[in-house]
Amino acid sequence: MVSAISANAPMIFHQRPEPPDSESPLDIAVDKYNSDLKAGDPCVLWNDAQAIRAAVKQEIGDDIASLPQRHKTELQPTIDQLVDTYGQSIMSVHDMDPAVTKEVIQSGIDDYKKQATTWTPEDRSKVDAYIKDAMTRNGGDIEKSFEDLRNMRWTPAYFYDSNLAIAADYLRARWETQKYNNITAQVEVSTYLDQKKQGQTPQNGPGPVSQYSKLQEEYMYKGINDQWNTLNWFEQMFADSPDQTEADLAMAAFENDAS
Repeated sequence: MVSAISANAPMIFHQRPEPPDSESPLDIAVDKYNSDLKAGDPCVLWNDAQAIRAAVKQEIGDDIASLPQRHKTELQPTIDQLVDTYGQSIMSVHDMDPAVTKEVIQSGIDDYKKQATTWTPEDRSKVDAYIKDAMTRNGGDIEKSFEDLRNMRWTPAYFYDSNLAIAADYLRARWETQKYNNITAQVEVSTYLDQKKQGQTPQNGPGPVSQYSKLQEEYMYKGINDQWNTLNWFEQMFADSPDQTEADLAMAAFENDAS
């Protein structure tokens, strides 16, 4: 019969050993590749190499995605430089691996650098979703909605998001119309687009300047019209008066902070 444990009896706790550090998906992929190198089956090694490249992309992508928003003048490091830095840290972990393994890892880093610095394909539905979400988050406030998307544009993970850039340009055009009028905003947008077509748009934030596209032009003029149409005829008549327009043009200096 087991006697009851006395409340005064000393309790003995055994220290539970710390579990070993878990391997990352990249470490697991590299281990498999190194193991399969002995057999040398080309098909198996090809699949292993693809797994390494996918894991490299994921690991570096996660590192970049965790970076915070930058201030307007923080232009460094670029995405190229970030990928190089995170890639070097990966290579240092696998410094003792076979040369062929390191070659596969480096090719994964190089492939991801190219992908990470390529503008995403334009998608009208994604542009609309960015605009709708920003407007919802900010209660329909045009200026705050623009600043919301601009702040996303100033986050490294979104530097090459074409759809976000177009959405931010749309809201900026609406905001300019709200501040001044449709004529002033049209002059500003037209000048900005002409500069962009000629590759003369200055970098007005930490992210790269988006490329000119017809979809971008469409959305910027749509932004002007959408905002102008929120006014009744009397408000439009006042805002569109020659004296008001002249004053607005003298004040306006369109600087697309989202680039």
